[in-house]
Amino acid sequence: MNKNRMEKNNIVITDSKKIRNKLFIYLITFIFIALIITILSNKFVIQNSKSVHEKNILLISKIENLESEILDKEKIIDDLVKKNKEINSIFNKYTDAIKFKVATSEEIRDELFKKDEEILALNREINYYKFLINSKDRKNILSIENVKLDFEEENKILYYSFLLLSNYNNKKITGSFNLFYDGNNLKNGKLFKKKKMSLKNNRINFKNYLQLSGAITIPDDQNIKTLYIDVKCNGKLYNYIYTLN
Repeated sequence: MNKNRMEKNNIVITDSKKIRNKLFIYLITFIFIALIITILSNKFVIQNSKSVHEKNILLISKIENLESEILDKEKIIDDLVKKNKEINSIFNKYTDAIKFKVATSEEIRDELFKKDEEILALNREINYYKFLINSKDRKNILSIENVKLDFEEENKILYYSFLLLSNYNNKKITGSFNLFYDGNNLKNGKLFKKKKMSLKNNRINFKNYLQLSGAITIPDDQNIKTLYIDVKCNGKLYNYIYTLN
């Protein structure tokens, strides 16, 4: 009976030992597997972290490059803005200078025109009084003075100017004037005498003196050699002959 009990005890002990061994093997196996999993996980994490770190470094490098490019562009923009301001400043200076010169030129031109008018008025006065002195022995006469002609060949325009003086003792002079010319036809060479020019307004009405001027277009096929100025007033005819060179 004791023997059977001992055998049973041995069986139990043996089974218990086997169980412990199996559990130990399982534990070691689990630990080993867990260790392998941990190592692999750590390796993946390290690799992934390394990849992320490399990507971060690449992104940081790109950001730095972009920031550098932005700074360069901002510098270029600043330089362009500065140059634009300089150009605008120079342009404004030149514009102001031009405006000043134009204004000054216009003022000078206006002043010169006024002075010319004053000089012409004085000359008319002088010529008038000279005429009165020279014609003191003659009464009720009219004189054609200061005749100026300018023929513009290219446009066939004749510019004329002359001064009428009267010693009718401050009386009103009324009448008319006409222009005639001698010349030749440029196509056939035919000569013509005292051809009348067309005037828009040839009436005269003045006291003491009157300045007359104007422009007349000559036909393209005609040439002027001599100009006649005829003034008719108070029943008398006065004329002036001018030969063109």
